[in-house]
Amino acid sequence: MSASQARDARWTEERGTSDEGSAHPNRAETAREALMGLPGRAVVTGGAGFIGAALVAALRRDGVPVTVIDRMPWADAGRLHPLRAGTGGGRLSYHVADVRDPDQVRPLLAGADVVYHLSANTENRGDRAGRTADFTDTVGGTVGLLEALTATPAAAPARVVMTSSQLVYGPAPDDSVITEETGVPRPTTRFAAGKTAAEAFLRAYAHECELTAAAGRLSNIVGPGMRRGIVPDLVRRLTDTPERIQVLGDGRQTRSYLHVDDCVSALRVLATAGSLTGSPFSVFHVCNSDAISALRVAEIIADEFPHGTPGVGSTGGRQGWRGDVPTLRIRPDALRTLGWRPRRTSEQAVRDTARTLLRGGVPAFA
Repeated sequence: MSASQARDARWTEERGTSDEGSAHPNRAETAREALMGLPGRAVVTGGAGFIGAALVAALRRDGVPVTVIDRMPWADAGRLHPLRAGTGGGRLSYHVADVRDPDQVRPLLAGADVVYHLSANTENRGDRAGRTADFTDTVGGTVGLLEALTATPAAAPARVVMTSSQLVYGPAPDDSVITEETGVPRPTTRFAAGKTAAEAFLRAYAHECELTAAAGRLSNIVGPGMRRGIVPDLVRRLTDTPERIQVLGDGRQTRSYLHVDDCVSALRVLATAGSLTGSPFSVFHVCNSDAISALRVAEIIADEFPHGTPGVGSTGGRQGWRGDVPTLRIRPDALRTLGWRPRRTSEQAVRDTARTLLRGGVPAFA
C-alpha cells in the first residue's frame, strides 16, 4: 500500500464512512417507490454534456420521454447520437435553445413533470473560462429558466433539480468533514460564486413561486467520455511524456470522486426529495462516501497505463492553480437518509475511468 493509499484509508476509517449498519430501509423503499412512480416527461437542460447525456440515457432506458435543451447544435451533440439512433425506450427530442431567454425555453417546458437543470459554465478554472461566464451562463441561465418555468404557475413542473458544486464551500480551515447541515458556502472563485448565486435564486423562486426544488452539490464526477478534470488532464499528459505523470501542487489535495452512473442515480433520487422532506428547497451532496488524494489518482492512472509504468511526481505548493481548493471532505448524508448508495468507491470510479480513457482516448473539447 502506497503512502497516499494509507493516508486515504486512514481518513475513511477515522470518519466512519462505511455503509454497514447505516441504511434506512423505510426511507430507501419510499425513495425507490417515488422514483418509479414518476409520471410524465423530463426536461434536461445541458443534456448534450458529459453528465447530461448520461442522465438522458438512463431516463430513456426507463421509458421516460425526454426533452433536451442545449445551445450545442445537434451535429455536435455526439454523446446523444446513439440514443436517437437506438430503438426502444422513451422518446427523445432535442432543441437548440438558450436557457437565458425565457421566450425560447417556455414552449419546450409544457407538460414536464421534472426539469433537470444542468446548463451552466462547466469550467471551474478561471484561467480557462470566460471572465463573465459564471454570471452570464450559470446565473443568467438559471434565472432565465426559472422565469420560463414560473410564467404560468399552473403549468410549472412538479420538481426542479439543479446541479451545483462542492466548490461553493471554499477551503475548510481544518480540512474537517462538511455535511449539508454544517456546510456554509464561502466561494473563493467566480465559478463557485456563480453556483452559489444560482442556488440562491433557485431557493428564492421555490419559496416565492411554489416550486419544489433541489440543488445537488457535485463532487468530482468521473466516467467514460469526460473531457475536463484531473483524470483526463493526466491521461493527456501521458501522451506527451509517457515516462512520468506530474500532478499540480503537492499531490495531497483530497477530493471525493463519484462515477457518472452513480451521479445520475443520485440526481434521479433528488427528483423525489421534495415529497420526502416536505421542504420547497433542499440541498444535497452528490458525492462518494470516501475521498482520495490527487497523488493517488495519478498512481491509479500510472497503474492502468498499458505501455509501462510511469513515475509519479508533483510540481509542489499547496494549490494546483490560483483559486484551487486543496482539500474538500464532504459526505452525502442527506442522500443516504433517502436510501441512495454509490456503487463504486472513489478509487474504483477513478480506475474505471482511467482504464476507459487510456484505451479509448480522451474526447476532444467541443
